[in-house]
Amino acid sequence: MTLFGKNKFAVVYCSLEIFRGAVFAKRNAKWTVIRWGEVVSGAELPGDRLKALLKEIGYSSDIDLFLTGDLADSSAFTWESVPLPPKEQQSAVEMELSGALPGNMDEPLFQFLESPAEEEGSAIVSVYAFPASSMNQVAAMLNRANCKADEFVSPLICLASNDQVAHFDEINSDYYYHKGVWRKCAGREKLLADAKDEWRKIMNALFVLPENFKVDKFLSVLLVARLEVTDKSIKERLSLKVLPDQSRPLRYRTHIQLAVILLVLLIANLLWAAYLNFGGEYREAREIASEIDGCRRKITSINSRLKRNQKASRDMARVVEITAGESDVIGKLAEFSRVLPENVLVSSMRWSDSGVDLQLQSENANINLPELLKPLNFWKIGNLQQRQMWGSDVTSINLRLVPNVESENDKKKSSGNMRRGQFNSGRRGAR
Repeated sequence: MTLFGKNKFAVVYCSLEIFRGAVFAKRNAKWTVIRWGEVVSGAELPGDRLKALLKEIGYSSDIDLFLTGDLADSSAFTWESVPLPPKEQQSAVEMELSGALPGNMDEPLFQFLESPAEEEGSAIVSVYAFPASSMNQVAAMLNRANCKADEFVSPLICLASNDQVAHFDEINSDYYYHKGVWRKCAGREKLLADAKDEWRKIMNALFVLPENFKVDKFLSVLLVARLEVTDKSIKERLSLKVLPDQSRPLRYRTHIQLAVILLVLLIANLLWAAYLNFGGEYREAREIASEIDGCRRKITSINSRLKRNQKASRDMARVVEITAGESDVIGKLAEFSRVLPENVLVSSMRWSDSGVDLQLQSENANINLPELLKPLNFWKIGNLQQRQMWGSDVTSINLRLVPNVESENDKKKSSGNMRRGQFNSGRRGAR
């Protein structure tokens, strides 16, 4: 048995005369009889024969074990009912027992299976009833064999309503089963002989059977195995549950399955939480990086604007700090222009707070600017460079004129003295 589904199970037929069993395994999606055997009755107790058979077929406690056979004082019958849920059908079977059993049965137990009938809206219910003391004998046999079984299932109720002919010589040699009805075997020898080949074809379609495997001898085992591998498992059918709980193995497969599922869910939850945490941190890191890039771009833009504003501010401060100078500077420049001879050209002029820079050109190579500029009282020569152009008669002159501060101060003093003299003469006339 695997963790999440069966891949092996064993079925053992028990009777007073013989014990037969087989182990079925799922290989390549097909159920295969991998081991089988039988133990003929002897002086041993049933538990000892069961133990010997389990050893012969290589049974181990990790696979499911289903017992089958015919119990003492048991009775099997079929009746036509309507399809009902398992609990309602069980109540219907209990009501039917009193009239279907051949005699009084002490503390009867029963199991049943429902199969669809040929007519619509009806169902064939196969019932197997037996005294409760018979199940105690099964429990004693299992205890003697030192093993547990998952369930006991009668082969008589494993027959479907559409099955043709089934004959169990070791259970009841006087009756055979045909399409949901038990009939007398008298005069049906050829029909029963042909049924063996039909059952082999049916079972070959379900199982991989060895060539020397006798289907007619192991029909009871194969019928229980067919019930196990089709539809749902025997252990999942509450209508078949008759074995005492103390005779059932403690299988923790369901608990292990739940534990594995919970563990997988826990791991998936942890991985999902880690993914969300990593994803959140990754997204947060990307957002922070994007914000940092945005801040850097803003800082670069602000620095650029700040530099432009600082430059404009410096230019504005330079303009504001420029001294306008005296109001008649233009006139004084005009006086400078009047003293220049006509053969002198002013090609460039730069006017600043400290003076005037001039570039002059003249055709007179012997021009004497200091002599020409003596009549000017306001200006004096701050710098003078004079050179002859190469291969030409033109003289290039770089001239810097600066205000004649001493001359201006002398004028201010003389004008002040003149005003004081006029003021004093005025005062004396008043006296």
